[in-house]
Amino acid sequence: MAATPSHPAPAVGGAARWTSRLRSAAEGKFGLLLVALVALMGAAPLIPSSVRDAVLTLFTGAVLVASLHAARPGGRPTVVGLALALADCLIGRCTVHLGTRWLVLLQTVLWMSTLIYVIATILRAIFASREVTVETLLAALCVLLLMGLFGAFAFTLIDLMFPGSFRAAHGPGLVWTDERSRTTEFMRLFIFSYATLSGSNCAEVTPATGFARNAASLEAMTGQIYLAVVIARLVGLHVTPPPRDTAGASKA
Repeated sequence: MAATPSHPAPAVGGAARWTSRLRSAAEGKFGLLLVALVALMGAAPLIPSSVRDAVLTLFTGAVLVASLHAARPGGRPTVVGLALALADCLIGRCTVHLGTRWLVLLQTVLWMSTLIYVIATILRAIFASREVTVETLLAALCVLLLMGLFGAFAFTLIDLMFPGSFRAAHGPGLVWTDERSRTTEFMRLFIFSYATLSGSNCAEVTPATGFARNAASLEAMTGQIYLAVVIARLVGLHVTPPPRDTAGASKA
């Protein structure tokens, strides 16, 4: 009989286990949220301006539902997410027809309130974890991306309350006069927020006032502090294994 190798089998088994873990994580609550956020970040800047508002509403609605589902899995949060997405869409339609600034402010505050709740809930789950898993890593990455989205809405709120707070690199300040300009200016602040959070400084928008510059600096510091704290937490969990149940072991 031909001899069969004995060593490759454990490696194949380990690879299969990791593949299974990655697949289950991608299908889990944080995997779905990560897919929604990456789709929003990757596709939104490439959407043609003629259909940008409708497609952006679809993507942001998906992020709302996935965020609340990741924060509190279950049927009720999903229903709340769908209701918020519908409210966001209705406010957007009313803004198109009425064109009032307070509706845009209401839409921005709704998003910021939801994102604060979601980020705080996921952070609580990360720091309550006793071991590093794929789900923990996905949750930490989702929080970072949600922070960038929160920054985009925070900058939008600042520019709506204090017009002229941000200036385009090749033109005047941002304008929010009609549907197309509102979508375009939000996308500029969206890109500026993630550029500030990552420290790349490659956006075509710059803060024009002291308050706006302070807000951008605060976001940049928050991103660096978050990475330092979360990485320290995850490394600590990886180095120090969770305590075993000695009481249960002694009874056995």
